[in-house]
Amino acid sequence: MTTRTAAFALMFITLCALLLNSLLLAGQPVSEDDYSVGLSAINYMESGQLGPTMWNHPCLRNILVYWAMQMFGTGVIGIKGVSLLLGTLCTPLIGLVAQRIFKDSRVALIAAFFWACDALVIDFSRQGINDIYLAFFPLAGIYLAYRFRESGKQGWLLGSGIFFGLGLASKWSALFPLLVTFALIIFTINREAGPIRERLARNAHAAVLLLMVPVMVYLLTFMPWFSRGYSLAEWPALQRSMFLETSQHVGYQPKQWDDRDNRAYKWFITPSVFVDPFMNMDTPDGGDRAIPSFDRSVTVVLGYANPLVWLLVLPGIALVIRRGVRTRDEGSWYLAGLFLLSYLPLVFSPRPIWLNTALSVLPYAIMAAAFLVWSMADRCKKRQLVLSIYLAAVLTVSLPLYLLAIGKGTRIPVLREYLVEQYLVQFKQGMPGGNMKDAPKPVSPAPSHPY
Repeated sequence: MTTRTAAFALMFITLCALLLNSLLLAGQPVSEDDYSVGLSAINYMESGQLGPTMWNHPCLRNILVYWAMQMFGTGVIGIKGVSLLLGTLCTPLIGLVAQRIFKDSRVALIAAFFWACDALVIDFSRQGINDIYLAFFPLAGIYLAYRFRESGKQGWLLGSGIFFGLGLASKWSALFPLLVTFALIIFTINREAGPIRERLARNAHAAVLLLMVPVMVYLLTFMPWFSRGYSLAEWPALQRSMFLETSQHVGYQPKQWDDRDNRAYKWFITPSVFVDPFMNMDTPDGGDRAIPSFDRSVTVVLGYANPLVWLLVLPGIALVIRRGVRTRDEGSWYLAGLFLLSYLPLVFSPRPIWLNTALSVLPYAIMAAAFLVWSMADRCKKRQLVLSIYLAAVLTVSLPLYLLAIGKGTRIPVLREYLVEQYLVQFKQGMPGGNMKDAPKPVSPAPSHPY
């Protein structure tokens, strides 16, 4: 495959990702999370207050969403436009990073395809909540670090540090790919011949750009909080409070629905789902506000992990590590480090970890799955046919998962009753007499994204 052909193919996959992420987005009901994201952005930027949603996480989302609302209003683009943009841009970034790791455009395109049609990715690219940021900013930092290695220009490394800082200002999980990338850059510097004094200077320079710059970017995102009159001496106390809530969830209220996929070790060994049912915050679609029907007053958004992709991740990582051991391939070790250092802390976390957090691991996971798929197909005599059949199967499974990811499951007759009984039973019980045809009482469901 020529570089030109690969570039056009990646552009096409990116356009498909944009279509999938934005299709019918304007008609998707407003959730409590979407409403709270806008309110949190206004609270933070205009008065320096944290909350009402995700007060315990860093504040970049509030800044980006606030300025998006200033530019585009408080509608769909203002609230969800940043997530839509970043989720879509992850598609070419995954292709560009995977190509540099494996030096194979076919693996890169398969990984980009997996990302573009993944239901969990589509789900969070259509929400105001900032979980999709966990994939974009580290990927951008990794790509720019590779550009630095290719050209030696310091501007790329500075840009990498800035993007990693923005990742830290989204959620602290960006620290793990940052550390692995820093180790890669230090390894590169010390592998090259030259005076020890020069290498020490370059190591210090890399440490400033990849460690100090992200910290400064992170600190700057708290300027609205400082504007309330807080001092720099009080900032560590805020960070400690945020860390305690994030690590322990002492202020967390359990969800109202049965949600068992709350352990990270399950993600790649059994089909998993992120469940997000909510009472619509806007006028029920096609209904009467005074007496809305139940199915038009609730929405169930499900981010299902495609088993044809996700169940290949751990075998893919094993194959990547095997390649690294046998050939001493730097890219394989780097990808294995990105995955393991991002994933294992979630596996061993003592508190529940829901599938939305997998977005911090998913880019590296699907790169490994794509490498496994191409490696297996390449052993077949009719590899193009085998690969085409497999990718067609992935796309076929993705189609119904897509409808669930955009909240259309309750409109499908064969799925409606199942979704109501599985995820909306508490809403149903909260209605007069438990009758779904009656108007629902005003219900304020527990926050679906407290973490």
